[in-house]
Amino acid sequence: MKNQVKNYQDHSLAALKAAGHYFADSYDVIVVGAGHAGCEAALAAAKLGFKTALFTLHIDALANMPCNPNIGGTAKGQLVREIDALGGIMGLMADRSTIQFRMLNRSKGPAVLSPRAQQDRWKYQKDMRHLLEATPGLYLIQNEVTDLVWREEAGLKKIEGVVSVLGTVYPAARVILATGTFLRSKVIIGESIREEGPDGLAPAKHLSASLQALGLKLKRFKTGTPGRFHARSLDYAHMEVQPADSAPQPFSFVNEEDVTWQPLASLNCYLTYTGPESKKVIADNIDRSPLYSGLVEGVGPRYCPSFEDKVVKFPDRDRHHVFLEPCGLESKEVYASGLSSSMPEDVQRQLVQSVPGMEKAEFMRFAYAIDYDLLDAQDLDLSLELKSVKGLYGAGQILGSSGYEEAAGTGLIAGINACRSLAGQDPVILDRSQAYIGVLIDDLVTKGTNEPYRMMTSRAEYRLVLRQDNADQRLTPLGREIGLISDQRWAAFEAKQARISRERARLAETRLSPKDPKVQAFCQAKGYGLPEGGVSLADLLKRPEVTYQDLVTLDPDPPRICYPSQAKPGETFLSPVDCYDVQVQIKYEGYIKLELARIQRFHKLEKRWIPEDFDYTQLKGLRLEARQKLSKLRPRSVGQAARISGISPADASILLLAVSQRDQGQQDGLRSDEEEIQEPADE
Repeated sequence: MKNQVKNYQDHSLAALKAAGHYFADSYDVIVVGAGHAGCEAALAAAKLGFKTALFTLHIDALANMPCNPNIGGTAKGQLVREIDALGGIMGLMADRSTIQFRMLNRSKGPAVLSPRAQQDRWKYQKDMRHLLEATPGLYLIQNEVTDLVWREEAGLKKIEGVVSVLGTVYPAARVILATGTFLRSKVIIGESIREEGPDGLAPAKHLSASLQALGLKLKRFKTGTPGRFHARSLDYAHMEVQPADSAPQPFSFVNEEDVTWQPLASLNCYLTYTGPESKKVIADNIDRSPLYSGLVEGVGPRYCPSFEDKVVKFPDRDRHHVFLEPCGLESKEVYASGLSSSMPEDVQRQLVQSVPGMEKAEFMRFAYAIDYDLLDAQDLDLSLELKSVKGLYGAGQILGSSGYEEAAGTGLIAGINACRSLAGQDPVILDRSQAYIGVLIDDLVTKGTNEPYRMMTSRAEYRLVLRQDNADQRLTPLGREIGLISDQRWAAFEAKQARISRERARLAETRLSPKDPKVQAFCQAKGYGLPEGGVSLADLLKRPEVTYQDLVTLDPDPPRICYPSQAKPGETFLSPVDCYDVQVQIKYEGYIKLELARIQRFHKLEKRWIPEDFDYTQLKGLRLEARQKLSKLRPRSVGQAARISGISPADASILLLAVSQRDQGQQDGLRSDEEEIQEPADE
């Protein structure tokens, strides 16, 4: 019996059966890899009623956090809230394991507010495993997938399943690849290069060859992680305290209305800095850096560089942040964010000892770089299905993303769309105006990436609308339509939206008299003039420095502020979350209207669908580069085509004209000047 598929011209189920391979049970969906992308994909598929197998190299390392043990952060917190709003699981799991919560960017306004929670990484894994094992229709299997099974039919390749390292064939109608950083991965510390995955785990050695046999182009990226240190060896007296927020907030919309929810703990983190001595350690040993000696093959992340990269690329800076963050409640292991490195052990020790408060640091794990294979995301459709292989999907770092949150977001969408394909339904495609997840997928698939992609608020053109607080308003109706939002949760969502809508209307209708002494005193204290005809509570709330809480002393009939479980039957009330949502919606109403107008113009081009069989070679006036890129990438819409690197506004205008003529049978050009493609405005 064969234990690997090699040199088969026909990789079909029929050929493997004829070759004597053992066949296991068949599945609707197989997910390869049980990191954050794989867990979301598998759970979504099983919840939607499809028989799902989740393959992992290491069942004890599923949902692992090999880098920083935190969930959320700038823009990443928005991703987690969106995952939760759609019915995904990351937010709920993070809420159970939070040991420090902080809301980032409080001084910058609601558009960029981002929740971040330090996690007990082992509890997160334990809870995720328990959930996976308890989910009906989900089968957790520790086994290495070495080959994909596929057949070619009428020039189109179609997935049929996978083969394990033991030679067993697992038939499946849909396969999702969520392999993280394990494909032919190599861990690099100085001159030491080992075939390993993150945290010293075994790599996936064989699947890359199968992907290449399918005709897929592979790329190679690099990422890395700092060392870990024993807490007893760190002198926190020489560091700045980074306390948890006094009023922690959950990621999940389920928990934000639960008066009993509390984080697991509220621990301190600490901040210190590297100095000139740290810089000198690197400068004196830069010739020993694998990054600069050529030992590292992959392209590294620009926005999370190693410390040696910082020294080389920012020579004028003498100090850099180092955050010391706990990894869990039952461990003394501490993560040193900012000290990522692939330097040899002796250099790492010198570097760490040069940092105030870390002079006697005891290493528990050394920093390392890791190289790994990945797909070219531009070979996928916006549904995350491979264009050249029907039924094969990608999610997470195999697409070029970095971070747990980006992985979970793409995993959720891949799982949803694999199931919708099986059900004969259209895929769920989030556009850039709907969600950060939409921005993430559109950037990867449309523009591609030459380095590990990290989500940032600056990537989202419509970030005032894509706030973390309104992710449920934007996406929970879609999650309900998909089938991932329960009846109970849907009822709670509808009740919340009704309360907010009712309160906004009440504030607009409630007017204050300029003769009221309380109103006069309030306005005088704030330095506001009094309109002769009075002012509504809503208009007053729009003024700078006025909060919803400020209105309580002026409101003739304020609602009770309490959690839903505390309200009496039939009582008019607002939850604390409702109050914030009302304040943001009223205070930023004018700006939001402007943003929605921009989104409306954006949708005009997004709704200009391009037929799959569109022949770009026949478009007169289209440059050769544009023809080649459009023919290869096959964009879904004129809007997506306009975002492809190398497609000029002139190219996009020619395409819009051609699509308009084809759709409408018109030969007289564009209907209006509004539809001409313009250069994007700087954000």
